[in-house]
Amino acid sequence: MLHMDPTSFCVAFFAALFAIANPIGNVPFFIMYTANAASTRIRQAIAILLGPIIFATILLCMFFGSSVLSFFGISLPAFQIAGAIILFTIALSMISGTHTQQVNKTTSSDTDTTPWKAAEAFIPTILVPLVIPIYVGAATITVSVLYGQKAIAGGFLFYAVAVVAIICLLIIVCNLASDALMRVMGTQGLEIVVRVFGIILLGIAVQMFAEGAGDMVTTYIHSNLTVNS
Repeated sequence: MLHMDPTSFCVAFFAALFAIANPIGNVPFFIMYTANAASTRIRQAIAILLGPIIFATILLCMFFGSSVLSFFGISLPAFQIAGAIILFTIALSMISGTHTQQVNKTTSSDTDTTPWKAAEAFIPTILVPLVIPIYVGAATITVSVLYGQKAIAGGFLFYAVAVVAIICLLIIVCNLASDALMRVMGTQGLEIVVRVFGIILLGIAVQMFAEGAGDMVTTYIHSNLTVNS
């Protein structure tokens, strides 16, 4: 691993980041959170604008994530638990239907603006949880920090940025393809999908919470054993 060449680095980083960011598997979540956009053009604009936002977020995590968390005294397990709590509350609102009502209120006034301006107004309403922690969660931060350190140490900085850019392009392409799925499902189908994925999101939140809590307990036990020994 210390003598990793650029090709091996790119393949390993791409595989890890693709599996965690999951451009294909996260399309249903993109559909959920943009289903109430006023038009297809606005939804397409949102898909395109989300790419650079996710790109910048991953790069920030790659080079500053561990430093920021350390500065505030936040461990990755604690960050994971916080993300789980956010997902938990949003999942409950999706299951009950209040999430759809909130999005409708937020986006109902975007009728006289251009698709790009409407998309810019829409994006802040879905940054949490779509960007953080669905696309960029604790696992993404961990992988980004790890490979960011390897990129700096091995001189692979350009390759690391290129891998992140490719992943974000794949996210854009997959999200643009969501329009076809939306036309097939229709309004009622989308509402059913929202509630079903609310249950799935609830399961993800519980899993994230359990993993974060387990890591915190393990770290606590390990630190106590180290001090006592």
